[in-house]
Amino acid sequence: MTSTGGSGRDSAGVAWAGESIVTAAVIVALLPLGFLHLSSIGSLDPLTAVISDYVFQPGGYALLGAAAIGLAVACVALATGLQRAGLPSARVPARLFLSAAVALVLVALFPTHTPGTTPGLVSTVHRIAGGWVFAVLPLAALLVAVHARTVPAWQPAAVPLTWAAVIAAVISTFFLLNHVPIVIAGSPFFPFLGGVQRVLCAAVIVVLVMTARATRLAAERVLEPVPVSPSLRGAA
Repeated sequence: MTSTGGSGRDSAGVAWAGESIVTAAVIVALLPLGFLHLSSIGSLDPLTAVISDYVFQPGGYALLGAAAIGLAVACVALATGLQRAGLPSARVPARLFLSAAVALVLVALFPTHTPGTTPGLVSTVHRIAGGWVFAVLPLAALLVAVHARTVPAWQPAAVPLTWAAVIAAVISTFFLLNHVPIVIAGSPFFPFLGGVQRVLCAAVIVVLVMTARATRLAAERVLEPVPVSPSLRGAA
């Protein structure tokens, strides 16, 4: 007898290769960020300077743009994979991931203003887009985790993804709320905002990778061949 169904793992590779795309995109994002951090030692304090300030380092605009575009690609890959992997009500989190991708492109195109100067239109677009990214990515992952609880193929990922999304959301809320006193008084309530942003970036990247893995595993389970009972096999 020969088998024509193939394994679930092989089928998943055909169904959704997005986990590999997300992983590669995250690496593409981390490499320029790591280079900028290393090359700016002694000139920028990572505890107080936000990541956007690296745009004023040599090659900073291109490197930050590459990092943002890399994360945008990861968001698009996730948006296209959710429904394919059988997530119920996938439209809302998918649209949030797509909106984050658009915002990341805006972050790449519109740099921040020089520290100590008055923010202009370009800098304002940068800030709004960056804030949107940090706000919606944890929310999108949390929605994926909530919907995952209702489908057997997704259930194994629901609890860990919920925890990761909640942690990212708490850090994001703290980071974004600190921008209110910046607008009002010109300085944040918490002085080490750069450090908070870096922790938030790490949390968001973890959420992206976890969501990608959950999507790939769910796609595998959705496409696993249904076992045929011996009676039905005999009848055939």
